[in-house]
Amino acid sequence: MVLSKRDRVEAALDGRKLDRIPVSAWEHLIPAEADDATFAKAQIAFFREFDWDWLKVNNRATLFTEAWGNAYDFSDYQGVLPRLSGSTLGAPVDISEISPVDVSTGVFGSYLGSLHTIVEGVGGAPVIQTVFSPLSVLQLLVARPAHHSQDETNQDGIDSLKRLIAEKPDLVHRALGAITKTIADFSAASLDAGTDGIFFAVTRLAREGVLSKKEFEEFGKPYDLTVLKAVEKAPFNVFHLCGPKTYFALSSEYPAPAVSWAAVGQGNPSVANARHYTDKALIGGSDETRTLRTGTPAEVAAEAAASIKASGGKKFLLAPGCAVEPGTPRANLHALRRATEVN
Repeated sequence: MVLSKRDRVEAALDGRKLDRIPVSAWEHLIPAEADDATFAKAQIAFFREFDWDWLKVNNRATLFTEAWGNAYDFSDYQGVLPRLSGSTLGAPVDISEISPVDVSTGVFGSYLGSLHTIVEGVGGAPVIQTVFSPLSVLQLLVARPAHHSQDETNQDGIDSLKRLIAEKPDLVHRALGAITKTIADFSAASLDAGTDGIFFAVTRLAREGVLSKKEFEEFGKPYDLTVLKAVEKAPFNVFHLCGPKTYFALSSEYPAPAVSWAAVGQGNPSVANARHYTDKALIGGSDETRTLRTGTPAEVAAEAAASIKASGGKKFLLAPGCAVEPGTPRANLHALRRATEVN
C-alpha cells in the first residue's frame, strides 16, 4: 500500500493505517521571500527538492507587521528578520492607530496571489499557511530595536507588551480586536486561495517567564480562538506552541486537529509525554536547534527513528519543532526525509 501525500497526511491526522510516517520541514527562504513571485517559485522548489509530504508555507516573518505600516530593509538581515526602516505607527508605537486592514489589498493582497501559485505548484499535496496569533503580531509591532531581537525572549517586544498590558489594558484589547479581525480575514482568504488550513503560531509568548498564564488567558487565548473559529472547517489546521517551556496544556484547548511544538531538548513534553495532554495529531520530533543544524545525517536519522518509535506510529507527523535555520545542512534535511522510509 503506497499512499499519496494527501492520503498519507489525512490518515496520520485521523489515526488511520499508514504506509509510512509523513514528514516535512520549513525554513525562511532568504532573499527570495522579499518578493512574492520569487518566493512562490522558491517555496515550490524547496518542497520538490526534499519531496516533503506537506508544505507549511513559511512566509517572511515581517509580513503581518508590514500590513500595519512597518517597512524593512531586505538587504540587511539579522537572522531571519530584516532591519526595521520605518513605521506609520511612530516611535514609541501608538497602538491607538491600529485598525482593521483590508486583506484583499496591499501586502496581503499581493501575498495571497502568490499563495495561489504555490498551491497549484505542489501537485495536490496538502498546503498550510503560516499565521501569527494576534498577540504575536502586536508584540512584533511594539518591538522597535534597529533589528527585531533574535534571542529566545525578544525582550524588547515582551517588555513593551507587558508594560502596555499593565498600563493600558483597554487599549491593548482594542488593538487586539482590530488585529484579530484582520488575521481571521487573512486566514479565511488563505483557504480561498486553496490551502488546507493554517499553521497558527503563538510565537514564544505562551510559556514560562514571558506572559503569565493569567495574562495569556486574557490577552491571548480569546483572540486566538476567534481566528481559529473563522477557519474551523479546514481539515489541516495546526496549533503551534513556539519556544521552550510552553504552556503545553493549551494544546487540548485549541480547536485544531494537530499540535506542533519543540519536543526535543527545550523543556517541553516529549513526543511520548505529549499523549498525557492531548489526543490531537502530534507534529514534531526533530530538534531544529541542534541536531538538524549541527548534527550528522546519521544523528538526524537516529533522532527521527526514536521519535517515531515514541509516537507508536499513530497520529504522528515528523517535523522540526520550528523553522530550521538558514544554512541548515541539506544533507541533514534529506536524512530527515529518508528517515520515514525505514520505519
